[in-house]
Amino acid sequence: MVGSLSLLTGCVHAGEGSPSVLSATNTPPQMTSPEFTNKPGSNEDQLAAALGENARKDYEDNLHETPRPSQFPFPNYHAGPGRPVPPYVNRYSVNDHYPDYLKCEYDVHAKKYGQSDEPGWFKTSLEKIRRLGPKKFPPIKWIAVIIVNRAEWQGASTFEQAHKVGAIFKASEVFDSSRSLSQLIASATMDRHPFFLDLKKPDLFPAEQQRWMIVERHAATNKPTMGPK
Repeated sequence: MVGSLSLLTGCVHAGEGSPSVLSATNTPPQMTSPEFTNKPGSNEDQLAAALGENARKDYEDNLHETPRPSQFPFPNYHAGPGRPVPPYVNRYSVNDHYPDYLKCEYDVHAKKYGQSDEPGWFKTSLEKIRRLGPKKFPPIKWIAVIIVNRAEWQGASTFEQAHKVGAIFKASEVFDSSRSLSQLIASATMDRHPFFLDLKKPDLFPAEQQRWMIVERHAATNKPTMGPK
């Protein structure tokens, strides 16, 4: 059952923090080696011959383009090919439409799910983020954590049901070791419908079928206001 959840989540979350392995979109573009970048007189033909046309194009694109937030090398757990990520670990991603939000899924496996256990799970998830520190993530203002119960997964129709609860925290407060994580969790607003999977639109790409409603709602109510001109 867990393997099935990981398989579908891997499809649904392509480029959004897959539970099995990171997609290629989260890997930074390959850079050319110093022997070419620092060697005077290296011309276009030499680069093309030594690196290949594709590698050269990646190199040139990297000179002129800033990598998207979703391409950041997130500190996700790598279980290996064909192996699901175990429960009780964080999975990180960023949606390019909401670059201020770090999306974190924390999987549990509770046959008897109880809301009284949620504060402890949130705290464990946030502790992992705090230990990593802000330099392990792209510039963010908010951290959205969703608790996912794998034990409730029984196919695509139960996907939203398995995504039990979510909460959003200020990144600056999570990374501030003087702040009590327990107090941050106690004062956070719990969202019982944090996730939406649109199964009625099979023509959409997997990443477009899934929506972190918790992030969309929060972003809509926290837009910066324009001052007087």
